Amino acid sequence: MTQQKLWRTTKPWMPHEWATKKEAWLRVHAALSENIELTQRDLKAHLLAKRLVGAARVIAPDGSERCIIFEPAFWGPVELTFAWSMTGCEKHARKDEKWHFFVRRRELDRLYPVTAASEQPTPGAHGEPTPQRRKPGPKDETGWRLTYAGEAYLFKQKMGRLPSATELAKICADKLEYQPDPRSIQRLLNSLAGE
Repeated sequence: MTQQKLWRTTKPWMPHEWATKKEAWLRVHAALSENIELTQRDLKAHLLAKRLVGAARVIAPDGSERCIIFEPAFWGPVELTFAWSMTGCEKHARKDEKWHFFVRRRELDRLYPVTAASEQPTPGAHGEPTPQRRKPGPKDETGWRLTYAGEAYLFKQKMGRLPSATELAKICADKLEYQPDPRSIQRLLNSLAGE
């Protein structure tokens, strides 16, 4: 029996063509009203059906790098558990290799366009996010971010994941008189997830 080919090597890596797995997860998650189970299911189904194209930058212990694009069969045994984790692909990594997963932006943008609600930064010339301009307004002096960040940290310690913006708002509703805008809470969670 011949083994099915699970990926092909590509060069050169073009950062602007690829979104991180985390960005793809967050877009799908936002489109599905932050339903984790449906996000896991739909993201995997899109990768298996070639509606999304997955890739990885594989960094060897000596610092060398190879870039691979996955065939749909690669995703069969893989479980996309959260924005920052997945299982089932460990057997393919060589000792001490680091795999960084991506989704091709072209298909992701077609299926899950960037909207004001998702607030995903767009990549700059070198794949770095370009800072988003904020509307001028009064500076928040209530210090809610520290309270919310602390509660998010405690939630993650207890549950193994960061809370959704809705969960965090409910947790903190009684702790402060000030209730921030849900988009502000989501921005805080996005920055905490990026740490």
